[in-house]
Amino acid sequence: MKINLPIVLTIGGHDPTGGAGIIKDIEAIKSNNCHAVSLVSCLTCQNTYQFKNIVPVDSLLFSEQADVLLSGVQINTVKIGAISSLDLVEIVKISILDRLENIKVILDPVIKSSTQGTLADQATIDGLKSIIFPKSYLITPNLEEAKILSGKNDLNSALEVLFSFSPKYILVKDIEDSKEKIVNQLYSQDGLVRSWSNRRLKGNFHGTGCYLASSIASLIASSETIETSIQLAQLNTLKAIKNSIKIGQGQRILREK
Repeated sequence: MKINLPIVLTIGGHDPTGGAGIIKDIEAIKSNNCHAVSLVSCLTCQNTYQFKNIVPVDSLLFSEQADVLLSGVQINTVKIGAISSLDLVEIVKISILDRLENIKVILDPVIKSSTQGTLADQATIDGLKSIIFPKSYLITPNLEEAKILSGKNDLNSALEVLFSFSPKYILVKDIEDSKEKIVNQLYSQDGLVRSWSNRRLKGNFHGTGCYLASSIASLIASSETIETSIQLAQLNTLKAIKNSIKIGQGQRILREK
């Protein structure tokens, strides 16, 4: 029996803990009643409190996987996380995004892991901006990432630089230095679209950005508006944080139930 679920393609790294990256993306996508298909861009050596190494997957293998997958599966949205080499950035654009011309792309521009590992060098960051940003419907940096990506220290200047690469929307996460709340703001080229304030839960959590961006991509795949998708994705992420578990010596892992 064929089940007609929206299909979300997630592209990102493999985190052995299951707390972030592809594994967490798939869990978030399934929790939003979509089907996940995936392409692994890199392998990481990390646990819940330390990051040791990252290795990009072979570019020819990645390209072949993408070609075979897209030849047989109809994609509704694309979610992109960690891409650790400029070569793979270019392949993602040519082999996937150019081929899926009218598909909405949600980019979580991961530069560092929450365990403080560096996931992308400067050439890769520059490639993300010039190659992937113009194809993106929404990018979801936190404030620190927005500053690193733009080279600017204030939000307005950072947004001006980031929008010069032509993403349609930017969701800047955690823009206030507050112990009580997390403020996320959605912008378009015309300015602020909407702001959300959520209670900051105590503790350190692994993979919240992955979970949020994948939830947004899933809800957009289900034909929700961008504002509704972000609103519901934040509620889903808060629920997963409340259900989080501790599997090691470091950060807690989000869970749906």
